[in-house]
Amino acid sequence: MRYVGSMKLPRLKWYEWSAIALVIAVRVAAVLSFFATDYAEHPLVDAYTYWAQARDLFSGKDPFVEGLYQPPGYPYFLSLLSHLTGRPELSAVRWAHAALGMISSLLLLGLGRSLGGRSGVPWAGAAAAVLFTLYPTTLLFELDILTPALTTALFLGAVATSWWGRRAALGLVSGVLLGLAVVCHPTYLLAAGVLGVWLFMTRRLRGLLFVAGLAVTLIPTTAKNLEDFDKPTLVSHNAGVNLYLGNNPAWRQTAFLRPGLPFRKLVLEADPASRDVSERNVYWRQRTLAEIAEHPDAWAAALVTKAYWSIHNTEIPRNEDYRCRVEVDPLRWIGWLPVRYGLVFPLALIGLVSIRQRGEGKLLGGLWLTLHVPLIIFLVADRYRLATWPVVCLLAPLGIAAVGQAIHRLRAGARPSARWLLVLPAVMLPWLPADRIIEKDPAWCLHVQGNLAYMEQRLDEAMELYEASLELDAGNISAWNYVAALHHRAGRYAEAAAALQRVIDDFPDHFPSLRFMSQIQEDLGDRVTAAAFMGRAFRVPGERTSSGIRYVKMLVAAGQIAEARMVLADNPDLARHPKLEGAVP
Repeated sequence: MRYVGSMKLPRLKWYEWSAIALVIAVRVAAVLSFFATDYAEHPLVDAYTYWAQARDLFSGKDPFVEGLYQPPGYPYFLSLLSHLTGRPELSAVRWAHAALGMISSLLLLGLGRSLGGRSGVPWAGAAAAVLFTLYPTTLLFELDILTPALTTALFLGAVATSWWGRRAALGLVSGVLLGLAVVCHPTYLLAAGVLGVWLFMTRRLRGLLFVAGLAVTLIPTTAKNLEDFDKPTLVSHNAGVNLYLGNNPAWRQTAFLRPGLPFRKLVLEADPASRDVSERNVYWRQRTLAEIAEHPDAWAAALVTKAYWSIHNTEIPRNEDYRCRVEVDPLRWIGWLPVRYGLVFPLALIGLVSIRQRGEGKLLGGLWLTLHVPLIIFLVADRYRLATWPVVCLLAPLGIAAVGQAIHRLRAGARPSARWLLVLPAVMLPWLPADRIIEKDPAWCLHVQGNLAYMEQRLDEAMELYEASLELDAGNISAWNYVAALHHRAGRYAEAAAALQRVIDDFPDHFPSLRFMSQIQEDLGDRVTAAAFMGRAFRVPGERTSSGIRYVKMLVAAGQIAEARMVLADNPDLARHPKLEGAVP
């Protein structure tokens, strides 16, 4: 196989300078627009978790004492950035992500220039950088506190150092870069296999050094899993629940569970008293395999549907739906950007077919496939499909050129090739009707806006937004939970109790809700009902000593002495607690 580029920097053309200017201008505008929204100061869902982990690391705490449920590499990156800036600053992360996005775009420009040079498409690099940048999903994920900005830059860096030059030492650099991507997002381990094989076939020493670099980078996470948790795992291990979400008979519902109470309710179907991440992972994996074996036809249908969704033009949310974000005025222009997956995907396929026999075609095809397959095996989501986007952008300009050449031949009187009939499904599939479940949910957009208003202490606005959300989706127990909290803060205890009862009816064993309802009933002056809800909270599996103490004291205050004695008789450890000494007559 021939190398398709070199480390020698070529002189850029005017259209490449124009692409670079666009790449920079769009990202600066995106960051400044984002700073004008409430999202800028309030990371949500996984972004909140990553930021909390990074702040723990910055302060010297270990956020992974219960296991590597989420990949640790990204929180360490955020912590390092905090040390460089002197303290954790969300604004610094946004600018760092924008810089990483610019680096990714420049790498695509260089890789595309090399790839297009052999295909007579000199503008391929500039086009790849522009396509990558003008895709709204690219920018929206770069603006969030999530992994894609970092992992994309590391992945493209690994490809570039493998692609350019002949020095064997670059294989080591490539392995380290891709290893860093793996500890931020384990999916890239599949891409590492493809890149390693390709390097080994081009030059054996280079491939061996790539494997060495990859292995060295994975030593810390592997050692932690072995030493702290006795698990022979290379990186994080939360594949069990993600596998279940997309591979059970009710996968259409579980795959789109909203963050907060609905997802928490599902997670606690595993042993709710255990906090062992590995045990829960095993539980979900075994349950998934059992349900697949019991309903193989439903599983096969799920795979086919996910394969279709994985190439659909619709951006499918996972935890957060970024289609809600571009409804906010400062960010609307990002939603208006012209690039769409359904437009670029067919062109990328055509581009891949045009270079399928070349070494770089086999590499890019393998990388695209291995990064796309997890969408079908696990969950289809824009967050995971974004891993394939750089490869799609690299190939699409070649597809544009191939279409242009075909049109030119037709105008010259040539007969159309039958091979083009095979392209038509690829052009049409992303635009065919899909299940309404993947469409934007206005109720959830209102709910998220309510969350932001709540965090900004605009409480009246938050209440209006939650109530508007509930008018569209009365089953949103997370919204009912916030409504209950807002009523309680305003001293409207009866309304708070009615709202919270909606949560408890749907999620009977939610410990915080039961505790909260006990408090509301106390505020209403109903000591008996308050004690009953505290008793239910005490009986939720887990370590509940403080709730038990509170329960016994509430029973005594309500005049239920016999019931208090029975609780102590059934719980000897609780009866011996010093805070209950003499508490029961």
